[in-house]
Amino acid sequence: MNTALVPRVLALVGALLLGLVVLLPGQADAAPRKLDCGSNDNSSWCSYMTQNLENSRVYGYRDSISNSRNYAITGTCEASTSKTFTYTVGSTLGTEIKAGIFGGVKAEINASVAKSTTTGYVTSAEFKVPAHDTVYCDRGTVNETIKGYTKLSYCGGGCGTKKKTWSFKAPTRARWWIY
Repeated sequence: MNTALVPRVLALVGALLLGLVVLLPGQADAAPRKLDCGSNDNSSWCSYMTQNLENSRVYGYRDSISNSRNYAITGTCEASTSKTFTYTVGSTLGTEIKAGIFGGVKAEINASVAKSTTTGYVTSAEFKVPAHDTVYCDRGTVNETIKGYTKLSYCGGGCGTKKKTWSFKAPTRARWWIY
């Protein structure tokens, strides 16, 4: 593999891991999806995703919206999460206490202060609920395996084309399932 290709492939994998490239589950039957291309003086390359396989689901929330009206309505499912981090800052203060005939006595005062910060987010999914129908909205996490290949064409000391397949497990991500 051309060493000039390595930073580009690392950037592509980083983008996939960060979710900058939108991946759709079940693309195994679809044509390969072009993710990234590049070139330099002696070579060109393109990377393609061939499959996005869902390995497991874990449901956190399972809701539904039922519409008994004679017309469609808009439904929304919403989930929020927050986490509080607490940390402690401690210190020891040394001092000398004058104690009459005993002279000076050293004393230590231990003090600590607890601080906390909270972070979180809210996510929602909006959809149409047909008349006299129910739409289900589940929220949870999913693990996926991404598969694809990178095709490298080069010239310099001879010309040729190489195809390198790759596969990796994407980080767990949160997802809505609307059905």
